[in-house]
Formats: sequence, C-alpha cells, structure tokens
Amino acid sequence: VQRARVSGAHPVVATGRSLHSTFPVFDALGLDDGFAVCSNGAVVVDVSTREPVDVVTFDALEPVRYFADQIPDAILAVEELGVGFRISGDNVNFEFDGTVEVVPHDELVQGPVTRLVVRWPEGDRDRLKAVAAEMGLPAVVYAIGYTAWLDIMPSGVSKAEGLDKICFRLGVGPPDVLAIGDGHNDMEMLRWAGLGVAMGNAPPDVQAVADEVGPHVVDDGVAVVLDRYFA
Repeated sequence: VQRARVSGAHPVVATGRSLHSTFPVFDALGLDDGFAVCSNGAVVVDVSTREPVDVVTFDALEPVRYFADQIPDAILAVEELGVGFRISGDNVNFEFDGTVEVVPHDELVQGPVTRLVVRWPEGDRDRLKAVAAEMGLPAVVYAIGYTAWLDIMPSGVSKAEGLDKICFRLGVGPPDVLAIGDGHNDMEMLRWAGLGVAMGNAPPDVQAVADEVGPHVVDDGVAVVLDRYFA
C-alpha cells in the first residue's frame, strides 16, 4: 500500500466497517491523508482529520417497525456515526463494537441514520434476505459465523457511489481505478472500477462480476495484486 502511495496512486480503504472501526485500519496501513469509504458507502471520511466529509442518511423508523414485526427475535441496531451502535437486544459475541447502548425498539431510532443492521442469531440468511426484499429495502446480507447479518443502507448507496465521490475530489475517473474486494458489498464497486479484482476467497457470484480473480486472502491476495502494479 505504501509503495502504491509513493508512486502517486491514491490508496482508499472502502469498507462496510463503521467510521470508528476503520481508524485502526488507517493506522495499520500507515495512511494519514486522502479519503476513505465507510459504512458501505454512506460515509466518506477525510483520513487526515478522521472526520466525515459526506454522509448519506435515511429514516429507519419504518424498517425498524417492519423487522420487529416480521422477525421478533432479531437484534436490530442503528449506527451512531463515529461512536458505535444503539441496539435492541444483547450484543451477541460482542459483534457490535465501539460504544454500544441497549435500548427498547421504540427508542432505537432518534433521527436519520447511516445504516440499520438486522442480526438474526438463530435465523436463515435466505429468509432474512427475502423479508428485506418484500419491503423493497436496499440491503446486503452477510454470513457472520453460522448466523445471518443484514445491512440496510440509504437507497442507492454503495461503495461504488462513495468511491465515485472521492474520484471527483481527486480528479480521477473510474477507468483509472483498481478495486479489490471479496464480499457481496463489493459487487457494485468491482463492476464500476476500470479494473475490478475479486479475491480468491470471494463467493462465486462476486468473482463472476469481476474483471479477474486474484489469490486467496490467506495467500496475501491484495499484496500480490498490488505488487503487479506498484513493485
């Protein structure tokens, strides 16, 4: 990453992590300037100040009521930007980080939010995805261990949209972007970038939308791909 940076490229962390959870990644990579995408594209952050420069929010009140009715045993959480989460239910296996406040359903939403998380410890991922689709919600379903986790974002938000905003600030076009990802929340980004590389551990449908497939994460896949261009 540092070789890419020295060469004149703009390394950008694009993650589903919350803002507060992304700071350690900046530190690990030695990034102290530029921009990053957090919360699956809902937040663009200035790395040097660690402050958001673009935030997209939505009203999660109706989705909260919907999921509380459809899946009563699901844990619902809303992201508190730069702080942590407000959740209804237990913080199972401490999966929610930062400051975590447990509140009743009717106190979960106190204003527009960047993301609503639906965590169904005993549930089925496909059923969870279907319930979201029935309400027409823009969502990404994850497998967290043996359980189901679903992120609901503002309509139209994705990592690709967040990166496009950063490209505009930097004067760079999508054809000049190399994007590397391994999850379902990377699919729009891999399609959007001039060169989209899926890692070898990515699910088959993620690999299918990429321009090429790189090594597995356990084989240092990102480093191998970057070394081809920034050796």
